[in-house]
Parts: sequence; C-alpha cells; structure tokens
Amino acid sequence: MKKNILLISILVSGFMVLPFMAQAQQADDLEVVNLEGMYQNSNVTKPVPVQSEALIEKTVEQVEPADEVVPPVKKEDVSVNELKDLSRLSPFREVSVIQKKYLPKTERFQFFGALATTTNTPWFLNYGAKLGLAYHFTESFGLELSGLFLSSSEREVAKEIRDNNGLRPEQFIYTKGYYGLDLMWAPIYGKLSNMDGGIIPFDMYFSIGGGSSNTNSAEGNVPTVHIGTGQIFAITKSIAFRWDYSLNIFQATPVSVGGTGVPAKGSYNDLILTAGVSFFFPEASLR
Repeated sequence: MKKNILLISILVSGFMVLPFMAQAQQADDLEVVNLEGMYQNSNVTKPVPVQSEALIEKTVEQVEPADEVVPPVKKEDVSVNELKDLSRLSPFREVSVIQKKYLPKTERFQFFGALATTTNTPWFLNYGAKLGLAYHFTESFGLELSGLFLSSSEREVAKEIRDNNGLRPEQFIYTKGYYGLDLMWAPIYGKLSNMDGGIIPFDMYFSIGGGSSNTNSAEGNVPTVHIGTGQIFAITKSIAFRWDYSLNIFQATPVSVGGTGVPAKGSYNDLILTAGVSFFFPEASLR
C-alpha cells in the first residue's frame, strides 16, 4: 500500500514539472533563434528605451501648451489725432506711424527776408536785400513772388581804369533790382545732426520763373529769366533759416557815353547769393 501511494506521488509530481520544463525549453529555443538572427542580419534594430510613466506625463505637459491655439484678441478702435492719443494704443497690437514733417508747408504762406549780393560783377560791389512771399500748395510745390533791391558802388579796379585808361565804368551793365514770379519745387527732404546731437530738418528746393530786372542799361527794365536753388533749415514749426543762389539772365544795351557810337545789345547774367529768415503762417494744424 505504501509503495502504491509513493508511486502515485511520483507520477503526479512528474506531470506537474513537465509544463515548466516545456516552457523553459521553448525560451531556450527562442533565445537560440534570436542569436541566429543577429548573426544573419547585418542591420540590427536597436532596442528603444522605455520611458517611465512619470517622464511621459511630464513630456506631455510640456508639449500641450505649444499646441494650444490662442484665440484672436479683439482690437479696440482708437483714433490718433494728437500725440497724447498714442498712450491709448495697446502695446504690440497697434502701431501709429508719424510721417508728417517737423515744419509742414502745405497750404501755408512763407515770408522771406534776406541780405543779398552779386558774386560775378568785377567792376561794382552790389549789396542789398531780398523780400519774398510764397504760397505752398503741397509739401513739394509752391509759387513765390520776390523782389530784389541792390545798391552799387565802384570797386578799386573801376576807379583805376577811369583814372589811368580814360574808360568809364558806367558803360558796364549792372543790376539795380529785380522782381518776378517763380515756381518752387522741393523734391529733397532730409535731416542733419549737429555737434550736440540735435536733429535739424531741411528742404532743398529748385525754382524757375521770370520777371524784370532794373539795370543801368539804355532800356532800363529788361525781361529776365530766373533759375535758382536753395535750402530751408527748420528752427521751429514756423521759423526757418533759408539761403538760395540764383541766376538772372537778360539782354540789355549799354548806354552810349562821349560819342563812342551806339553800343551793341548783348546778353548778361547775375549770380545772386541771399541768406535770411523765413516765417511760415498760419500756424500748422498737423502737429
């Protein structure tokens, strides 16, 4: 009886151990197959490291905010009419660009007063003043009515030729004055930096027109063509320093002196330099 019980126990134990032995054998066979595959395949895929759940959750939390769509912000309509209105604009959402000039000229008058001199008269010293009144239709175009008044005095060389050679300098043509109307065109606008770091806005303009020159010729007043250029440097919104350099071209006949015959009519020109101050009015409404 004891032998039978012992035999039955051995048989039961054997049946229980067999499945574990089969599983172990299958694992060994699988490992052998994997080793054979590693030697047969040259391109072996590297194992992907498995991240922990905590690290995955942390990574997801970092990515999620970037994927969120920010709803558009509704802008408020803010009209900018004065400089103080700029403080009402929302930062990084609305931009106001200031393009107006420091000294605007559109629909404004300009009164110009300056000292003047001719620079190409060898026999006479001509000094005087120039007055002008301009109206600017736009920042670039305007009309100017101007008058030039000059006084003349003989240079030393004119006295020498009278005393030494018997010539009369009054036979040479010189200008006593000019008045005319010009079209002004200012295509160039810029800014200069002075020594202390300040900024000086300026315009460069060109003018062309015509008028009449008062001369010492036989005709007296003669038609004249005027061409000029200059610059306007803003001091305030209504005051500016201005200089210009102009060319007056005309034809005139010298006066006959001492029975020397009738002089021939010829072409003459004056190079006139002026520098003075301009006043703009009415007050600018743009700033």
